[in-house]
Amino acid sequence: MKKAFSAHHTLADLLIDLQMAMQACGVWDCETPTPQALQSQEPFCIDTMLFEQWLKFVMIERFRVLLETGGALPTRCHISPMAEEAFKDKPQESVAALVRCLDLIDQHLSNPS
Repeated sequence: MKKAFSAHHTLADLLIDLQMAMQACGVWDCETPTPQALQSQEPFCIDTMLFEQWLKFVMIERFRVLLETGGALPTRCHISPMAEEAFKDKPQESVAALVRCLDLIDQHLSNPS
């Protein structure tokens, strides 16, 4: 039980860091996707929304629900390569910080301690 709480607590901290990195990169204040866009079956909803929308309104929201309900966290995650591609036109210093946050989330979920 303590292990699960610890993993959830760590993820909550990592999501706060991700939000701050997205704000610093200028991609946090994005348009809310339509309900239809959220129904996409494609990875990252790539056919219906921007990657920053997916991060904020799909990934982060799903993780928040899991944190609030104590649900089981995913055991595999590999999101940072998509961020590198999606944000290649943004200032690289802020993108690097955002990618580092996603790397930490990827590592945490793939190798919980």
